[in-house]
Amino acid sequence: MKTKKIAGLLLILLSVTIVLVSAFVYSQDSQTTTQTITDVATLSITNAVLGNIEEGETILYTPTNTSALDQILTVTTGKANVYLHIDTDLDILTNYVNFTIEVLVDTQPGSSLSDPVAVLTMASPDTSAGIDLDTAGSYKFDFRITTTADLVSSNSDEEVNIAVSAESTST
Repeated sequence: MKTKKIAGLLLILLSVTIVLVSAFVYSQDSQTTTQTITDVATLSITNAVLGNIEEGETILYTPTNTSALDQILTVTTGKANVYLHIDTDLDILTNYVNFTIEVLVDTQPGSSLSDPVAVLTMASPDTSAGIDLDTAGSYKFDFRITTTADLVSSNSDEEVNIAVSAESTST
């Protein structure tokens, strides 16, 4: 009779142990595969920011001659290896032969980034791998834009929309 009670207690104890180990393994698995994506900014670049361009003309806009491009983007991270993704709609522009955005580092917290950290064009409008913010801290970015206007039949406004998001896969 005592053997049955001991065997029953051992079975109950074994069941509880299996549940606890399973919960621990599940908890560990959940922590290492978490990924956080945060919207950082949505920017629009219009003729109000850049001014007018004549058809066939090429203009280089820099933070020096266009103050709106100076420190246009600020990102602060609390951990290293946060990936900054920039997605634009440059590929749908119709009134430009060329529209290139170079993303330049204005300030960084001891990171190893070097200019340009990204080049976005009409043929390649997004950062596919992202920009690795390899050190925690505050980053400020400038844009340098080169445009060449296409031939048009009348005055035309175009707008470039830019979505910026940050992704962290570290725990």
